[in-house]
Amino acid sequence: MIWLKRLFTFLMFVAFTAWFSGCCMKRDIDSVDAKISRLRFEQKEMKSKIDTIDSLANSESEAAVALRAEIRSSLKELLDQLAMIQTNMNDLQNKVDNMASRAPSYQVIPPVVTSDSGADTTAAAPVIPGIDCQELYDESFINVPQGQYEEAIQGFTDYLTYCGKQKLADDARFWMGECYFFMAKYNEAISEFNLLMKNFPDSEKRAGALYKMARSYEELGRKKEAKETFQKLVDEFDGTLEAEQAKEKLKELK
Repeated sequence: MIWLKRLFTFLMFVAFTAWFSGCCMKRDIDSVDAKISRLRFEQKEMKSKIDTIDSLANSESEAAVALRAEIRSSLKELLDQLAMIQTNMNDLQNKVDNMASRAPSYQVIPPVVTSDSGADTTAAAPVIPGIDCQELYDESFINVPQGQYEEAIQGFTDYLTYCGKQKLADDARFWMGECYFFMAKYNEAISEFNLLMKNFPDSEKRAGALYKMARSYEELGRKKEAKETFQKLVDEFDGTLEAEQAKEKLKELK
């Protein structure tokens, strides 16, 4: 099944590019759209192969059954990845639209400094010049696909410190968790995802955060917590791609 492996490798490349390209322009999106169309064509071809196999009523040998199962599994994987790419494409289009319409800069929100008595002493904190919060976020985000996770974490930390009330605060927290996950620092990843769940109850990143939190527990060998978190994801976000992936994980963890 060499052609399936090549197709899946190409698919993963497209998914990675669509997910992490924070500074893509419209021509990049058009290019990915073309690749999605090609993937859909490949999907139709694969479906045709399945129909051909199903028509061989007298070919119920062990080899034919195994081949059918392999192709169906590959098709399901292809459809899942295609759905993820389409979701990421929508996110990228929204980002391009936001970048085109945003104001030149945002007012800095100085960090809150508390005294030993617990009183708010923000007014006593040094005055920091204005900062472009969107630019700070974008510069932090672009470090992720480049594997510069420490730099990304520092940038997102600065964003949350000075721009924590901006609309991308939950995204910044999510990507900090992702960076820790990529670095195999699973305890730190869990902490970041927990903060997102606690501080941003309406965030669109909650399903993704729950999935990566469960995966972190799984990597740490904490099977009980992993199963509980996967189940919470299914219960709260049933019908999402993350929930479908969680259902598969629950089968594996039985």
